[in-house]
Amino acid sequence: MTAQTLVSLLFPRQATLSHRERIISGLGGITAILITAWLTHVFIGPVAAPYLLAAMGASTVLLLGAPHSPFSQPWSFVGGHLVSAAIGVTCAMYLHNIYLSAGLAVGLSIIAMYYLRCIHPPGGATSLLTVIGDQKIHAMGYHFIIMPVLANVVILLSVALLINRFILRRNYPLNLPLPGNDISRDSVRATVKLSFNKEDLTAALREMNGYIDVTGEDLVKIYSLAVVHSHRRRLGEIRLKDIMTRNVITIKPEQPLEEIWKLIRSHNIRGVPVINDAKKLVGIVSIADFLKVTDWRMCNTLAARIKFLFLRKPSHTAEQIMSTPVTVGHENMLMTEAFLLFAEKGINHLPLVDENGELVGILTRLDLLSSLYENMATLSHD
Repeated sequence: MTAQTLVSLLFPRQATLSHRERIISGLGGITAILITAWLTHVFIGPVAAPYLLAAMGASTVLLLGAPHSPFSQPWSFVGGHLVSAAIGVTCAMYLHNIYLSAGLAVGLSIIAMYYLRCIHPPGGATSLLTVIGDQKIHAMGYHFIIMPVLANVVILLSVALLINRFILRRNYPLNLPLPGNDISRDSVRATVKLSFNKEDLTAALREMNGYIDVTGEDLVKIYSLAVVHSHRRRLGEIRLKDIMTRNVITIKPEQPLEEIWKLIRSHNIRGVPVINDAKKLVGIVSIADFLKVTDWRMCNTLAARIKFLFLRKPSHTAEQIMSTPVTVGHENMLMTEAFLLFAEKGINHLPLVDENGELVGILTRLDLLSSLYENMATLSHD
């Protein structure tokens, strides 16, 4: 066994994070524990405070150090502590054998967290504290759940949301999208075609006979990215500028719809970019945009349909029907990255810009498929 292998076994890489993320997460932990330590000391005193702070310290590591873990999600964190605290207080009040109370408190907390879908390991420490704590904690009874447990939970969760979501821009909680992201985690689409479905994934996880610290959506994402990296390794570093259509047909925002439709029909294309006088991309007009202004059934909601029927004004120019903002790519983007973008955004056309933000080409799904076929054919002959 080489020294490098021994080091990798003893010190496995846990996460690939920037220095900024690591430092800000640590500063968030300092802030959270500083506040909760003061609050806990005030309400339950210096004797039992360290025990509760130990549980909250473990929660802080999960919330800020592993925010994508199922254990770190808000309901897991909040429910794990509160449910465990309630069970622990009940056991301490009605069972006088401390050993039996301690065992039941932790064991019943595990069962409850499983069924309530709020598994949070530090919750077991909170449950145990209510049994082995001093007389001051026992005298508080169920009030202990509100103060200091609930108060500490609110403080830690607020810090976690501030650090993860608004400062580090992490996707936290997992079931909520980041601002500007139109695809939520619950409705995330696989970026490659999967050979299995959700039921297959659930069955596989059950056969593991253990709690896997990753969500089903994360597994699908990992699989998709692995396939993309595999394609990149086999296809090489193909850039979009090598396969894009350079002679792009463009229109102006004020151009009449009749002219645009004739342009689309004559060139047998499905979409055309809209550029302003400064040669900047401001939108794109596709066949779907024409359908939306001619057929009320294309509206997504009942409110949109009513607005279409009673409040619509006749559209005459590209600016009135174009889709905006437009998803754009860079001419130096890798072809495999374009596959991801097309799949995630559900688009058919990808306008490409240069370093100055000017339109230099356009890429379609057909361009990607043609290039993929040519490269796969070349590899098979080699």
